[in-house]
Amino acid sequence: MNQTKKWKGRIFVLAIFAIVIAWVWVLSTAKYEVSTLPIYGEKYANAIGDTVYHQIENFKLKDHRGNVITHDSLLGKIHLANFFFTTCPSICPAINNNINLVVNKFQNVNDVLFVSYTVDPKTDTIEQLARYAKKYGNQPNWYFVTGGKSSIYRLAEFSYLAISAGASEESWAHTEKVTLIDHKGRIRGVYEGRGDQRVINEIIDAIKLLRLEKSKEIEQQ
Repeated sequence: MNQTKKWKGRIFVLAIFAIVIAWVWVLSTAKYEVSTLPIYGEKYANAIGDTVYHQIENFKLKDHRGNVITHDSLLGKIHLANFFFTTCPSICPAINNNINLVVNKFQNVNDVLFVSYTVDPKTDTIEQLARYAKKYGNQPNWYFVTGGKSSIYRLAEFSYLAISAGASEESWAHTEKVTLIDHKGRIRGVYEGRGDQRVINEIIDAIKLLRLEKSKEIEQQ
């Protein structure tokens, strides 16, 4: 009789344990299925009725290693972008310090990039950017980019939507915003670059979510 009770007790405990495991799995799966990030910018329906979203436009610039960086270099990868200049005394270092914390979370991830565009290309030559990159460990997936100021300005205003439309190119210095772009070149997040740890964690979680979204799309192809 006692042996039967023991077995019943064990079966009951195992059943409860199985239910808990199943419930945790359902909740975790539901989280990723329900959670999504917004898509920023204007959208329209094309000729066949599909929705077309705002995307980063074509460009051709150079990074701190002297390599050409284009729109195609970023497609297929998730990237976090900001606009800065190396001689900025306070705001830019604070933003890039935060970005560095995010970079450290994705050091060995080949589909996540970080792109920092200088708004002072006259000062921020390739050599100057290379020296600046050393301050942050010369991370392999972090690109400090320079080129024509008009090209960079256009990217900030019309592609990344990082500055107000119609802002003067001559008076524009930089923006405190950092922008998260998905593997299709669409804006999926805009964050305060000088935010606290909560904002940093939010960016990290958003990147993870976009990687999962990309992975699911690949599985469905």
